[in-house]
Amino acid sequence: MINIEEYIINLGLMISFIYLTSLLYKHFLMNADGDLKEITLVVIAALTGWVSMYFGIHLTESVIFDLRFVPLIIASLYATKRRYIVWVGIGTGLMRFTFGFSLAAAVGFINMLFLALVGVLISHLTKSWTYRRKMWTVVLTLNVLNTLIIALLGVIPINDVLRMIMPTVFPANILLSLLLVWIVKDMIDEHVNKLDLMDKAGRDPLTKLYNRRTFLRYFKKYSDDEEIFPLSLGFIDIDHFKKVNDQYGHATGDRVLQHVSALITGSLRNVDIVARYGGEEFVVLLPDCSREDARMIMERVREAVEGHPFRHNGVSIAITLSVGISATPGVEPKELLEAADRAVYLAKNRGRNRVESA
Repeated sequence: MINIEEYIINLGLMISFIYLTSLLYKHFLMNADGDLKEITLVVIAALTGWVSMYFGIHLTESVIFDLRFVPLIIASLYATKRRYIVWVGIGTGLMRFTFGFSLAAAVGFINMLFLALVGVLISHLTKSWTYRRKMWTVVLTLNVLNTLIIALLGVIPINDVLRMIMPTVFPANILLSLLLVWIVKDMIDEHVNKLDLMDKAGRDPLTKLYNRRTFLRYFKKYSDDEEIFPLSLGFIDIDHFKKVNDQYGHATGDRVLQHVSALITGSLRNVDIVARYGGEEFVVLLPDCSREDARMIMERVREAVEGHPFRHNGVSIAITLSVGISATPGVEPKELLEAADRAVYLAKNRGRNRVESA
């Protein structure tokens, strides 16, 4: 019979490891270097296998099994690179030797390495499958192979395998594997959905650029960080945009805003932060950018918009921009936004379709 108490202990420990790993990932690993992130997760998987071995489940005094293969199932489903599946197998297999060097330990290592290679193969063969189909394949295959290897290599006598493992332990392991995989998937889905909601909350729904609130958060962060100085800021206003709405309607005006947003984004550097500040106004934060470089970039933006009129359903609308820039040194970091806004009015007063500095 299965020792229910020891089974519950193993289940509780694995759920705890899954939760703590999720916590660690969200708060420390999410923005870490890719290799560091994956290596950390591999180490945690191996430690989870070790804990399962330490709290082995007794069928009899001499027949003990554990759930060290469950982290390998999870790795086979979610590892971003297949070599990490092998690392989980090797790491968990090596953990077996912490309980002493013996034939059983060697067999345990070989078993984990073999299961890892099978996990890599399944991951490759099922890459285009639906998640549900892949999940059932991984869970059933690795559980079946683990039980067969235990029987064939004599880790547990064949009679005990047939009498105790197959009727009770084998189906229980499958159910436990499915439960833990479901918990992992639920946590991953929740995390992805949360990131998606946070991203949508921080963006303008029309242009898909950052919204004003998100920009101001970046502005505060960057204006406090002297390592990225000189810091420049560009304030952009579409000239005579009200006439576009009045003459062609607000639907066309919305398409013009999308058109201009794409041209602005395509003219900036990858490190620049661009947002729709409100109405027909846009703002760009340019880290590690001098006033002269900021003027060059904003001129490129202005020329791109001027050189690409908006066209839709036979309508062609010429669009121009008035742009104000400010930069450190010369303007205090906290005053860059107000200074660039004043420079926009200077550009408008001097004839529009131009770039002016604060």
